[in-house]
Amino acid sequence: MRDVPGWVESLRGVLLVIVWTVLVLRLPALRRRQQRPAWVVLLCLALGSVVIQAGVARWIDGTGVAHLSDLVVSLVALTDFAAVWWFALHLHRAAHPGSGRPLRAPLIAAATMAVIAVVLFLLTPDADRYGKQAHGWWIPYAIAWIGYGATTAIGASAIFWRTARSMRSPILRFSMIALALGVGAELPYLVIRAVRWFVPDTPAGLAVAGFWFSFTRFVVVALACSVAALEPMRRALVYRARRQRLYPLWLLLRRATPELVLHEPRSRPADLLSSGDSWELLHQRVVEIRDSITFLHDGWATPRLLREAAEYAAEVAEPGRERLVAVACWIEATRREARTGARRADQEPGQELLPDVRATTSTMRREVSQLVKLHRHLTSRAVQDFADRQESSSASSVP
Repeated sequence: MRDVPGWVESLRGVLLVIVWTVLVLRLPALRRRQQRPAWVVLLCLALGSVVIQAGVARWIDGTGVAHLSDLVVSLVALTDFAAVWWFALHLHRAAHPGSGRPLRAPLIAAATMAVIAVVLFLLTPDADRYGKQAHGWWIPYAIAWIGYGATTAIGASAIFWRTARSMRSPILRFSMIALALGVGAELPYLVIRAVRWFVPDTPAGLAVAGFWFSFTRFVVVALACSVAALEPMRRALVYRARRQRLYPLWLLLRRATPELVLHEPRSRPADLLSSGDSWELLHQRVVEIRDSITFLHDGWATPRLLREAAEYAAEVAEPGRERLVAVACWIEATRREARTGARRADQEPGQELLPDVRATTSTMRREVSQLVKLHRHLTSRAVQDFADRQESSSASSVP
């Protein structure tokens, strides 16, 4: 198309690299049923991004069959439409398990449209295939194509809009909105295509406008699907990073409470390379840290220790951090007693100075942040001084 700038072809090449890179990176998604649909859609987009390259079109047209490359692009496009619609239905089914929406509808519709396209392509004379206007056998093709495209675009876009409202992740919500807008951009293109097929002497600018709507749909859907496919991987890396932030505190407390340890704590590199569900591993680490803190609290904390920790924190802590410093003071004091094998006090000191519990899916970031701050205070000079004083006091009271 003469009015289309040359960078469009370059952008197609960039998208080709992006989509295939994401596809390879997300190969592990095939093992997870919930993540598999996004990978399948991405595969369809990746294959389609190869076929629409200009070099591939020239190679196909080298067979001598008129407009064969256009037919191949049409088959790829209808597969793309069906795959995105199927992905939307999967998202709806996941959000509404009792939904009766048929997941086979996109496959049946795509297969039917593909048969219609191939049959009418063979029946239509070379001069009437993919022309500016529809003539003869190409008229039913145009009607079927517009109906199929509108059905898939409206169906998928509506589901993406509804799904976006229920997404907790901002990135996934953005992806769903982008998919809704990208798929919706197909509708203006279909309207323009219908006008050009059935209305004579349409201006050339209309074809350019239709191209831009179609191109926008391709770019937005490809990028949105790539972001949605990468989101589980990004989230897993975030959980793994949070787990590593807790490693120093976890190791410090587990060594002080060997009674709770089932397996010897691993080294930092081995812990970093541990396999398994990243969310479950992070949750397990938080639980183990809290178990150790509770064990120290129930075993060696006393009302007197907690009172002195609170008074000391009120003197040395910055405004607003008195409670966290007090918690760090009694934890460090009891940790030292547990490490030296001191006899358990087994008193009932109360639970007012136990760390706040924030370990839920939506607040795990706050939970990790709080525990990291707690570890920072545990190793601070002020808390170490308090623990030293407690050790000196305990030593002087021993006859």
